[in-house]
Amino acid sequence: MKKVFSVLAAAIIAIAFTSCGGGADTPEKVAEKFLNHMAKQEYAEAKKLATGDALEMIKTIESFASLGDEGETEAEVPEIKDMKCETTEEASSCTYTQDGVENKIELQKVEGKWLVSQFPKEGSSTDEDMDDDMDDMDMDDDMDDDMEDVDGEDDVEEEWE
Repeated sequence: MKKVFSVLAAAIIAIAFTSCGGGADTPEKVAEKFLNHMAKQEYAEAKKLATGDALEMIKTIESFASLGDEGETEAEVPEIKDMKCETTEEASSCTYTQDGVENKIELQKVEGKWLVSQFPKEGSSTDEDMDDDMDDMDMDDDMDDDMEDVDGEDDVEEEWE
């Protein structure tokens, strides 16, 4: 009788642990957690939810963010709406709306866990923003060249000193 009771108690405990959501996050939940961590610049937490290209992108963003850590401000948590995922056994493609813009995030199942494999670069420097910054830097150099051409002299800076 004690054996039957022990086996029954062990089975009930095992069922209770597995039915209480003890680990199996859905792609929707993982995607939302990931996006919130990225918005709050919690890169260590975001990396735990990422794999592949997404993980490498976070490392890059984190290294750029560390260059300008002066005067950090509290990031607002974005309002993520309409998270809808099309999921197969090993992959999930989710669309959502953030700040009125529709975005897409990709997840893969790795060792039984959903991890983000691709995500949009909102809140980080996009390639376009970086190109604009580079153009601005080039414009400064062009202005120096133009100043030399105006006077016909190479020593324009000496006149200003």
